Parts: sequence; structure tokens; C-alpha cells
Amino acid sequence: MSYQGRCPVMRALAATLVLLSAPLAWAQGAAGVLAGKVTDAFTGLGVPDVEVALSGPAAATTHTASNGGWRLVALPDGHYQIRIRRAGYAGRTVEADATVYPGAPALTIALEPVPVSLDAIVVTAARREQKLKDAVAAIELVTRSEIEASGAQDVGTVLTEQTGIQLDGGTPAGTGAYLQGMGDQRVLVLLDGQPLTGRINGNFDLSRFSTAPIDHVEVVKGPQSTLYGSDAMGGVINIITRGAGSGPFAMNLSTVAGTQGMFTLNGGLRGASGAFGYSADLGLQQTSLASGVAGSSGTQTERYDADAAARWSPDSAFALTASVLGVVEKQRYLTGQLYNFGDNQQWAGRVGAAFTGSTVRVSPLLYLSSFDHLSRASTQPQPASDSGANDVQQLVRLEVPVTARFGTTTLDAGLDLQHTSEEAARIPGGRRTINSAEPYAQGTFTLGDWSLVPGFRASYSEQWGTAITPRIAAMWRPTPPLALRLSLGTGYRAPDFKELYIDFVNAAYGYAVVGNPKLQPEHSVGAMADLEWAGTRYYGRANVYYNRFRDFIEYVGPDALGVYTYANVAQGTTNGVELEGGVTAGPLKLDAGYAYLRTHDDVTGGALLGRPAHSARITAGVGINSWLSANATGLYTGATPTQEDPTGQVTATRPAYTRFDLRATARLPLSLQLVAGVNNVLDKQLGALWPGYTGRAVYAGVSWSTQ
Repeated sequence: MSYQGRCPVMRALAATLVLLSAPLAWAQGAAGVLAGKVTDAFTGLGVPDVEVALSGPAAATTHTASNGGWRLVALPDGHYQIRIRRAGYAGRTVEADATVYPGAPALTIALEPVPVSLDAIVVTAARREQKLKDAVAAIELVTRSEIEASGAQDVGTVLTEQTGIQLDGGTPAGTGAYLQGMGDQRVLVLLDGQPLTGRINGNFDLSRFSTAPIDHVEVVKGPQSTLYGSDAMGGVINIITRGAGSGPFAMNLSTVAGTQGMFTLNGGLRGASGAFGYSADLGLQQTSLASGVAGSSGTQTERYDADAAARWSPDSAFALTASVLGVVEKQRYLTGQLYNFGDNQQWAGRVGAAFTGSTVRVSPLLYLSSFDHLSRASTQPQPASDSGANDVQQLVRLEVPVTARFGTTTLDAGLDLQHTSEEAARIPGGRRTINSAEPYAQGTFTLGDWSLVPGFRASYSEQWGTAITPRIAAMWRPTPPLALRLSLGTGYRAPDFKELYIDFVNAAYGYAVVGNPKLQPEHSVGAMADLEWAGTRYYGRANVYYNRFRDFIEYVGPDALGVYTYANVAQGTTNGVELEGGVTAGPLKLDAGYAYLRTHDDVTGGALLGRPAHSARITAGVGINSWLSANATGLYTGATPTQEDPTGQVTATRPAYTRFDLRATARLPLSLQLVAGVNNVLDKQLGALWPGYTGRAVYAGVSWSTQ
């Protein structure tokens, strides 16, 4: 038996020495741990998806889990600064203890919510990551927390609550968006910065995309063709997915059910292991409605979606990314006594790399997007067969963007090569393709409080020739909260396959529509001034804009044989004012906006149809206590002209419409969250006058996520 074993005093002394020497042994070379939790300063609840970046003896970055927790391991000893950042909150930087060792106390860091987070990272204004406060273009940012608070299950519903964005419906096109009076055909929809195929009759259905995998949505209004080419005359809607994870493994499940046949089920996982990050999301949506369809008689929609992303970044100089998104949708709606069926398959995939040097970043990207639309009809609620009109759209895009920084000057340039094709029975020959090449360049020059951004794009198409779209923008920021943004830009929209090639004959009514391969692009010039104040408690914005358009493509005819075609004939103006403001006071958040729009059609002398002159919104949210919160939203859309005579006099008008929505959220133990809400509380029902508004809807749901 040892001496230590024979003496209790010596045994106790030896154990004490071991305990006291453990931190010292760790400090002499073993790895350390930093962990903590990020909370909302007013509700005390954990905040997910917060970026936590360490600097000091080692650099490391992670994101908080669903409960706000985070953890970084394998850290050398030393003094660390921890930078905390998330859209919707004021950023913070705190310091950790100088010595890092196992069992160090967790750091609780409270973030204060702000009306507008100037440190939020956006990508649409310059086609690269930059802070919102540095973006020269005015950006409407809809954050993940705002999406969750709204209870919206699709992107179209999310945008309903934004100032100056009007949604309109149609069959089978679905729910499209108007920006600054420019219709859906002239608003470019992007997924992670890349254009999506999937327009039906020229319109893009925003309700096709679930909010489950969405991190945020960026909206930039006014001509954006300098950076994004065709279709961006009215602006850009950029849907940003959550992407590959960068923090610890996390899972989430949620389901919502309600009236009008509402049922959704979503699940996802994300995380990172070393240099590799990953994510995957699956979802199901069902409803007894159909997007853009007035009324609910005979309507039905079933939609499945999947999203996956991966990132490998062994160091800060190189990253390889890949992602894929798929949507499979089945719709049914009535036209008279005939059931119509729309089966849609939407796919998008990308593979990209980023090479980052001390002054230059090159990020080549290969992107593919496809859309398959099968249209059928039957006298029965189910289609009789798989026969029908099939329309297949495909896009292959290679882009090579380059960003170079020289002191206070940044140059963004690149080349976009694009191949588009469409297959349809109504296209002579069955299939057509268009190839295009588009170099672009934009410089950002910082001169004291001013930033000046000139740019241009040269677009060449083998079908319609060349379009040059210059733009110049400027921003004056004399103090961090105050910014004045000015821009003068040009936009264009290339004729689409339907306008160029598709032939349609309606023998029953004695007319035909034929494409016009001699069409030229539409053009516009837009000017805008945006004044913004973004404080820690208050924010306000006033935006004034003017757009002049020409060569818009419209139907012309019929000729003596009853044949219609397309021609570059329409021209006119849109102009208006948009006002927004909000305040955050303790657990209360109030946000409101108003938009005035004036349009003029030079051909008829009247207004452009389908655009309300007045619209407004107001949203109030409150954290009732540490586990319960609620919000209410009111939306107003003014009277909207829908028909006019040849002299421009309005002959039919949709009446003004007001809608109120309520939603409550309860956080429970075991990482459970309950939601309940009512859309269209007053049960306004205007029938065919307002597509998509079909009375009151009540819903409830539950979600779970890992700690």
C-alpha cells in the first residue's frame, strides 16, 4: 500500500493540487472553450442566427442556435473580442476573459432591437456583400424575424405588408408584384442573386416559394438593369435563402393548420463541421385556394419544396459553394364549368467559388434554372389524362464577377453569359433559344461624406441586338443615422418568347395571336431621391421617384383576318412618393407606411390600369412578457382603375379595400413555440374584384427546434 493511500491528509492534499493545477495545465497548451447566449434585451428570449465573430489570439465565427446559444472550441489562450451582429438588432462588441479554460462561465449578451439595422448585410445593391448603411441604392429589407412575426407561409404574402409593393393576381399566372407602378413583367425576381425562370404569360408567381428556407428578402426599386439586365425596369426582388450553416448542428420542425384548407409542414437541419457547412429543408403546403384566383369554388393547391446547400471554406482566401432548390406544385381552379389544372416544377441549382486576395475577389458561378408548366382542363375535379399544353423554360448562366478595392475606391465588374430556351407546342418548330453576353462595371468612389457610384451594362442578344444601360447614383451620409440617396438610371426589358414566337389560334371566337420576331427591347429612365433617418429608437424614410418609359410591348390589331400581334407602341410615366416610419420603445414596436402613385399612359391619355393611387400599412408588435408576444397589421389599398374607354376615361374600378391581421406567439419549455392568428379579421369578401382575398382565415401551429 502506498504512503498516499495510508494517509487521508495526503490524499486530500494531492487531490487539491490536481484541481488547482488543471487550469494552469490548460493554459500551457490545451485548447479552450468560449460559450454564451445572445438574448433580446426586452423579451429576454434567445435570438437565433446571430453571427458571433471572435478576434484575438485566434479568429473564429459561428452562429447562434435556435435558443440563442453558441459555442466555440479549440481556442488558444488570450484576450478576445466578440462581435455580435444580426439584422434587426444593434450590433455589439464585448470582451471575453483573458484566460480561456474548460468550464468558463457562459457569456450572456443582450441585443437591443432597432427599427433598421444599418449593420445588416445586403447583397443586391452592388452584387456583393456590404452593410446596409453603405448601400447607395435604397433597399427594403425584410428580415427573418419580420417574416416569422408576420406568419406568412409564402414570399408573396410577405411582400403584401411592405410599403409601395402592390400585388395582383391572375390565372394561371398567380400573384405578381408591382414596383413604382411597373407591372410584374418588369420586376426581376432573383433567388440568391440569380434570375429565375417560371413566368406564365409574362408574370411570376411569388407565392410559389415557401418562407421556411428564406433568410430575408431584399427589394430595390427603380431601374436596376445596370447590374441585373433585362426585366429590372421596375426593380429587383431578391429572395435570399438561409444557406449552409456555420454554427453547431441544429434541427427544426413546424406545422400550421387552419381554415381554407391550410396545412403546412416544414423541417430542416443545418450546421458545420470544420471547414464544411451544410443545410437542408423540406416542406409541404396545402390550401383550398389557388394563387391569384378570386374565390374558392373548385380551387386547390398542393406544393412540395426542397432546399439544400453546402459550403467548403478551408481558409479565408477560398470558398466553394453549391445549392439546389426544387418546387413541385399542383393547382386547380374553375373557369365557368371547366376545371383547369396547372402542374408546375421549378428547379434551380448553382455551383460557385470565391478567390479572395488582399485587394481582389473573383467569384465565378455556374447557375441553372428550369420551369415545367403543364396546363390541362376537364369537366371533372380530376384531370382525365396527362395530355395538355406543356411549356418548358430553361436558363443556363455563367457569370464571372470581380471586385477590386483600391483605398476608398471599389470596382465591381463582370461578364454574364446566358443561354435561354423554351419548348411549347405553340412555338413554330417547337423550340427556340436565345444567347446573350452582358459585360458590366460599377465603381464606388468615397469622397468624405459622399459616395459616388457610376456604372453601365452593355447587353448583346443574337435575337434583338444591343442595349446600353448606364446609371449614376450618389449617397451623402453626414452622420451615421442620416442618409440622402440620389440616382438616375436606365432600364430595359427584352421581348420574351411569347411575344417573339408563340402563335395561338382560338377558332371558337374567330381570332388568332401571333408573335413578332422583329420586336425590340422596352426602355425606361428613372430618377429617385431617398432621405432616411435610422436611429436606435426611431426611423423614417421619404422617397420620391419619376420613371419615363417607351417602346412598351402591347397587343395591336386585329387586322382584316382577325389576327393580333405585338408591337413596341406604349409609352408613358409613373411617379410618386413613399413614406415610412417606425419606433421601438421597450417591448413595443410600431411601423407604418404610405404610398402615393400617379401614372399616365401617353397613348390613351389616361392612367395605367391595375395600379391604386393610394396604399398604406401599419404594424404594431408587443412583447407582453418573457414568453408571449403579439402583433397586428392593417393594410389599405385604394380604389383601382381596371377598365377605360379609348379616350382614357375610367369605366370600371375596384373599390378600396382594408384588411386587418392578428398573430400571437408563445414560447414554451422544451424549445416549443405555439402560434395562432387570424387573417382578414373583418372577413372582407369582394369576390372577383380582388383576386386572392377570400374572407377570414384562422390558423394555429407549433414549432420545435434543438437547443
